Amino acid sequence: MKPLRKENDPHTNADITSSYLESIKRNYAALRQFFTEMPKGGDVHNHLTGSAYAETYFELAAKKNMYVNLETGKLYAQKPMDIETIQLSKDMDDLHNHRMALIDKWSIRNFQPYKYPLGPDEYFFGTFGLLSALTGDINDLAYLMHELKVRAVKENVQYLEVIGTSPSVPEDCFLGDDYEQFDKQLKECVKDGNYEDVQDTLDEVFNLFEKNSENTVETYNNFINELDNMSNTFGNHLNVDTSDLVCRYQGYSSRGSEPLKVFAQLYVVHKACLQKEYKGKENVLKGCNIVAAENGEKSMMYYRLHMEMFKLLNSKFSNIPTSLHAGELTIGLMRPEHLTYHISLAINTGKANRIGHGVDLPFEQDSNDTLKMMADSKIPVEINLTSNEFILGVKDSEHPIMLYKNAGVPVIISTDDPGVLRTSLTEQYTLAVLRYGFSYEEIKSFVQNSITYAFLADEDKASINEDMKIMFTDFEKRVSSRHPAPNVPVSED
Repeated sequence: MKPLRKENDPHTNADITSSYLESIKRNYAALRQFFTEMPKGGDVHNHLTGSAYAETYFELAAKKNMYVNLETGKLYAQKPMDIETIQLSKDMDDLHNHRMALIDKWSIRNFQPYKYPLGPDEYFFGTFGLLSALTGDINDLAYLMHELKVRAVKENVQYLEVIGTSPSVPEDCFLGDDYEQFDKQLKECVKDGNYEDVQDTLDEVFNLFEKNSENTVETYNNFINELDNMSNTFGNHLNVDTSDLVCRYQGYSSRGSEPLKVFAQLYVVHKACLQKEYKGKENVLKGCNIVAAENGEKSMMYYRLHMEMFKLLNSKFSNIPTSLHAGELTIGLMRPEHLTYHISLAINTGKANRIGHGVDLPFEQDSNDTLKMMADSKIPVEINLTSNEFILGVKDSEHPIMLYKNAGVPVIISTDDPGVLRTSLTEQYTLAVLRYGFSYEEIKSFVQNSITYAFLADEDKASINEDMKIMFTDFEKRVSSRHPAPNVPVSED
């Protein structure tokens, strides 16, 4: 029998695991094997409708006998009169070829830029409109959410924080006859570049929201919680038990909408987050975000105004955390002078608790001050490597991940839209080490950050941390038993 390794032996299981990772840093397959097995904590930046794979959308569409235009890939619940479509079914002729063609339409698989008239960013964001006929129904969304949970368990992920859905608000945004007046005021503020009185205007609008939105807030909160409950009712052929997976949700508004609609949706999300329980259980809606292409016309025109909205809501609901998509931009995507302020505005004006993407950091004015603010205030950045590579064309040393890491900003590795992007959290960790050479200790800190800065109650964080501690101990023991350090005996038990 081999002698046991002593507790005070410098070659601990963690040390050996660290040494093994160092030895495989340029081995793509070995890294994938390593990170498949490693506990990964949380994926805190993933969009529900972009996280489900195209195969699942096809299965649902065929089951519901939906119609699709094969040229564009757009789905229709009912046969349109003036658009050429075919009806999908599980028994249709040429099922396989149609399925393969639509998977290519609904994801980046086999994307060929020379065949697409616009850029990869337009292709990516356009995908969501193709699938909208399947993403407005709670039953379909619950099925997509079930897929995310199954994958998380299979991938050794302990926590999902999902950017779920935006609330529906009335056309007048709870303002009635006052809509046009406030719409004009806010747009004049933006046109003149004068934000001196914007907080007063937003406060007036807020007070009308408070009077008129109660039913909408309740409806939205019920929708999110029922969506999560329903996602637990499906069976799966992998026999995966998702009951131990912790899952919470962010609500959001699309920054491409009219300003008052954005504000109304952000308000509803914040207000709904205040509810502590739903039917005797903890409310799963925990935070707020703003999404959509950051270089869109309305996104750019109203960016400062959106941050002022978050500022006002933060003053009213200071305990509702926010994660803001900010700096999902790069040189060539827009005029360079507009790359200089998005992250700093999200932090200093929008009061963001976390920053999603943060890719344009190197172009920002006073970027070192922004990094110091993020490091000192513990405002993490959510890094989405595959997303940034495809949508922005940013990878390797062009990506600012090392600027954040070296400045002491908490880094979180996440997926963004793994279904559309054909990736996984395992792959994101693999790319992080392959491209940037992170050590095992640094990787573990990223995993820890995904829980430390999650929008979770402290008791939930403590529980997950206890579970992860055991998981990492077991993981390191398995790795060290397979790859022992030289001349270090390994226990046989």
